[in-house]
Amino acid sequence: MSECFSFDPKKAGWTRFIPVAAFGVIMLGGFAVTQTSLRQVPEEKWEGIGKIHRLLDGEATRQFSTQLNEHFLLSKPFAKIERGVTWTIAGDTGASVRRGCDGWLFLSDELTPYAHAAENAAARARIITQTAADLQMRGIKLVVAVVPDKTRIEEDHLCGLHRPAAFANRLNDWVSTLASNKVEVLNFAPALSAMKEERYYRSDSHWNERGANVAATTLADRLQSLKLVDKPANAPDPKAIQSNTTERSGDLMRVSNLEGLPAWMRPATEVTQVSKVAPVAVASDDLFGDAGLPTVALVGTSFSRAANFVPFLSQHLGAPVANLAKDGGDFDGAAYAYLNSKEFKTQPPKVVVWEVPERMLQKTLTASEKKWLETFKS
Repeated sequence: MSECFSFDPKKAGWTRFIPVAAFGVIMLGGFAVTQTSLRQVPEEKWEGIGKIHRLLDGEATRQFSTQLNEHFLLSKPFAKIERGVTWTIAGDTGASVRRGCDGWLFLSDELTPYAHAAENAAARARIITQTAADLQMRGIKLVVAVVPDKTRIEEDHLCGLHRPAAFANRLNDWVSTLASNKVEVLNFAPALSAMKEERYYRSDSHWNERGANVAATTLADRLQSLKLVDKPANAPDPKAIQSNTTERSGDLMRVSNLEGLPAWMRPATEVTQVSKVAPVAVASDDLFGDAGLPTVALVGTSFSRAANFVPFLSQHLGAPVANLAKDGGDFDGAAYAYLNSKEFKTQPPKVVVWEVPERMLQKTLTASEKKWLETFKS
């Protein structure tokens, strides 16, 4: 049997006002924060909010809510708290990142099947095949360098993450297609697989310096064996590469929104090798200047801009390399921009290296890729 709660105002004294006072403080605080937040909204963002038809159909309400959400002063702290809770309780890394074991993170794109995968890969092979033929007519050699997935090379660290069985042969199949089309192509997978050390960063989607250096050595050897470049008279200067071990937070920490969490809450920061690589001496400060045209120009993705890949390649070639890769350039971004640039048309290189990540091969074709394909029909 339970007793009914009885409230006596006289016995409660001044404490009876605490709930009312607390409620008032919360309301005033919320009003102040909301008002301050709304003042941060640019004036043009409020355009049309007072029109009758927008008020009646709810568009004005949605417009107000959108601006408040985007400019709310406490949105970032609240987001960090929410992120910390979901990571701590469920190990959630967001939609774009998957969690392996022992602090390893992987890009979801490398584990995601795409509709019309075979057709997409074939279309990209066609772009490269036609480009190689067009360059050959101008006396320029195209060499395609394919970077395998991190989930392929570091599969021992997937720890339960499912990589579709259909992905097993996609890299070799695509490389074989290019080779059968008489395109010079280099697959980095065998060289990287032969390494015993870690080849990719744990918290990043790219190769680490060890992997990048092995890939650069492999590419330099191929270019030299094809006699597309001369072998350097001297071995690389050991003093040209100064390496240190330091902490490094990778792009997957940022993509998963874990980077902003307190150190004790987020995955341990990776300790890895970071080097300073001296540039190879050149007769002119201008790589495309009067001292001579560049022998090698490289187009590609962020892999070519990560972990000193191009500086390592330059050291192994004993010559500068024009790095025209783009972060976020996808399959075609850097290649299309460079091959249609004034620099390429007026001062072309002898060799174009096109770096392509495996994870790009089967993705849905972009509008720019479809546009490029259309040019082959004319």
